[in-house]
Amino acid sequence: MAKILIVDDEKNIREVLKKLLEKNNYKDVYLAEDGQRALEIIEDENIDLIISDINMPKLNGLELFEKVRNNNIPFIILTAFGTIEIAVNAIKNGVYDFISKPFNESELIATIQKALNEYKKNSTEIFFDDEIENVFFDSQNEQILKIKEDLNKIKSIKVNVLLLGETGTGKGLLANMIHLSSNEKNKPFIKVNCAAIPENLIEAELFGYVKGSFTGAFIDKPGKFEIANGGTIFLDEIGELNIDLQAKLLSVIQDKEITRIGDTKPKKVDVRIISATNVNLNDAIKEKKFREDLYYRLNVIEIKLPPLRNRRDDIIKFAEFFIKKYATQYNLKNKTFTEETKKFILEYPWPGNIRELENIIQKIIILEPDDEIKKETIEKYLSIPELENNSTFIKAEEEKIKKEIELIKNALQKTGGNRTKAAEILGISRRTLLYRIKEYNLK
Repeated sequence: MAKILIVDDEKNIREVLKKLLEKNNYKDVYLAEDGQRALEIIEDENIDLIISDINMPKLNGLELFEKVRNNNIPFIILTAFGTIEIAVNAIKNGVYDFISKPFNESELIATIQKALNEYKKNSTEIFFDDEIENVFFDSQNEQILKIKEDLNKIKSIKVNVLLLGETGTGKGLLANMIHLSSNEKNKPFIKVNCAAIPENLIEAELFGYVKGSFTGAFIDKPGKFEIANGGTIFLDEIGELNIDLQAKLLSVIQDKEITRIGDTKPKKVDVRIISATNVNLNDAIKEKKFREDLYYRLNVIEIKLPPLRNRRDDIIKFAEFFIKKYATQYNLKNKTFTEETKKFILEYPWPGNIRELENIIQKIIILEPDDEIKKETIEKYLSIPELENNSTFIKAEEEKIKKEIELIKNALQKTGGNRTKAAEILGISRRTLLYRIKEYNLK
């Protein structure tokens, strides 16, 4: 159970919050009357989340945040009227979120749950950030080498980037790398999943709102663009954005300003937009589901991530990295692959890409007692129903291989056996083509 620290110089606020949290099954609640006392508690207890007032004696909320910001503890600020602008600036500097006084019970609990979930996930990701970047780019895949080259070109240029690729290929990871390699790396990096936010809420989430603009708008609240000002906003699943909101996003890019819902006065923003999608935006444009003018504004630099099946030389490296990551996170033993298992995971198509591989390794680290990972263990956790009936799966794979062999033969025939040109026609690297020729025993 999470340990939550409440810091407020008003005793009744501390007690009300404590009762509210306990009612919602947060039993380990600690109370501090000022920032100085909070630091003493943090030294003695492994605190998972801090809720703090701003104005307090001895050490105020912002000073407390500066003292603990390197501890990777989500920090939520309580704000009274008149301190909202201070809270907004605090979010830009790393505070997770703010809740206004008097607070809305459901909003507070939802914010706490979201913060705990995100930080639980991020604590491991932060620890392994540098290493996953090394694994991601430790590749001879031509597409990955080209991506690395492109990143070097744009790191000092604040330009919009569109990331394309199948689900699970690492678009979110790459967006974070782009931000951290830029001149704005010390500025905010704000992530928004356009598919995860209800359609009726996403405009408020992106652009903010003013008090009274709709039912439930009890205070002025900034949107993600305003919070990201000076830095980067990552719009994941941009293809899911509705057509009306696309027009407003286009206006933000063109005019470099946003207008909160219910407001008449625009605010200037300077934000790099990194967007990502696994949807074919050209098809969406033809179907009038995505604006062509917005597409060109977002797609100044386009980076396409290859699926895992096209970077087979990297699969074992990723798998071994995830073993190390989750064995460390859960304080469990490292595991190794049998040779048969390595052969299987190299041949398996991985439709869910890196994310699917990571998910399976995580489950195996937690649930499997054996030190060696066998082929049958991998198969057990694959989320493909056809594996329960191998004949269907094998038949589908055979048809896929047959079609691939036919395409390779046609490309080689057209180029008179020139493998470099054949690889270009097929849209794969020469190395991948040579691997396929050898694998399929093609003369």
